[in-house]
Amino acid sequence: MIATAKSGPKPKFSTVASSRLDERRFEARLSCGMKLVFAPRAGFDKRLAFVVSDYGSLDREWYNAGKHVLVPDGIAHFLEHQLFKKQRGDMTDEFSKRGAYTNAHTSHTMTAFYFECVQHFEENLATLLEMTLTSWFDPKLVNTERDIIIQEINQYRDNANWVGYQQLLETLYVKYPLRVDIAGTAETVSAITPELLSLCHATFYHPTNLTLVVTGDFEPAELLELADATASRFAPATEAPRLERVRPHEPPNVTRPRSERRMTLARPRLLLGFKDLKAREGKELLRAELATAIALDALFSRESEAYERMYNAGLVGGDFGAAFQAEAGFGYAILGGETRDPAALENELRQTLQTAREAGIAEEVIERKKKKFLGRYLRNFNDPESTAYSYLSAMGQRSDLFDFPEVLERVGGKHVNARVREFFEPSKSACSVLLPMG
Repeated sequence: MIATAKSGPKPKFSTVASSRLDERRFEARLSCGMKLVFAPRAGFDKRLAFVVSDYGSLDREWYNAGKHVLVPDGIAHFLEHQLFKKQRGDMTDEFSKRGAYTNAHTSHTMTAFYFECVQHFEENLATLLEMTLTSWFDPKLVNTERDIIIQEINQYRDNANWVGYQQLLETLYVKYPLRVDIAGTAETVSAITPELLSLCHATFYHPTNLTLVVTGDFEPAELLELADATASRFAPATEAPRLERVRPHEPPNVTRPRSERRMTLARPRLLLGFKDLKAREGKELLRAELATAIALDALFSRESEAYERMYNAGLVGGDFGAAFQAEAGFGYAILGGETRDPAALENELRQTLQTAREAGIAEEVIERKKKKFLGRYLRNFNDPESTAYSYLSAMGQRSDLFDFPEVLERVGGKHVNARVREFFEPSKSACSVLLPMG
């Protein structure tokens, strides 16, 4: 059924509660088709609101009502920048005049715009919804923004953290668009036009593809009435796109096992990556993420034997990390940082993982890590900002934030060790190395 903006019965909140957490949230579908998620935070002065589009850098090819569309890489990020520009000026200035902070970011799977404030929430909410639901793509401003983004892309070529990370994804992935930077390239950004921006806005910023997330101290009924009336002022009364996204099949092999580049550095950098070949979302993705993250923390956290051994040998420093990044449809692990000897560090990382694959991680270590992860999760409900970002993270995985404790409880030693054996397969790995000039 095609959803449209229409008049009818006023929306009502449904309550989603977790007795285990003593937490609850309110959800509603606004008259225009936008979803509203409200996470109450009584007693706080700060209030936050996010408009989240289910649209990220991976969305470069799709079908709409059977019509094939292919757009240049980087257009989701470009559109994020451009939506701040309206005919009367930059919307950032309107937030600033009211003492509110605003920003936006584009990931591989979503784009989020937000503000945080203490006063003038109603006016700021109207600005946020107008900014995302309406568009104005003046050719001169588009050309100006294009030049700014290309300058930013070129500047990042001197950033070792970014270069090493992006080089790893290009080395790890053969076809999946994760291998292309979220901002695109100078060449792809040059191909973005006002007409293409308008097409992407109409497709991915339709109210039915947006979620409004609000945290703070509000009376639910009053917030719902405000959000519904405000969104209806700006929402286009158009049919929702009949969208079918296209994702290329990623082969099990990597582009190449190793990539090296020289640049101006004080010390070499090494990143070792592993790609997850199974497209997951929801509880399945959360379970895989937790099993992987628990294993990495057990093997490479500051209190691990491997870290102490590598640190004492001068192979790692304060920037060393080991993490699993997962959103709906993909996941990958990255380990490494600055090192005096990339080859020795790679050998230590691979040997530690291989030992874990063969011998397993002790049950008591896994249980200790689970308590650590649960404590970290519970702290996310301490303030409006942490709560809001937790909901965004769950949205990126198409999971329910309240499912975390139950899923974590069921991730036992058997599951973690099976994940270690399956995921950390050497054939699914690649290395990115940066070396000093000379």
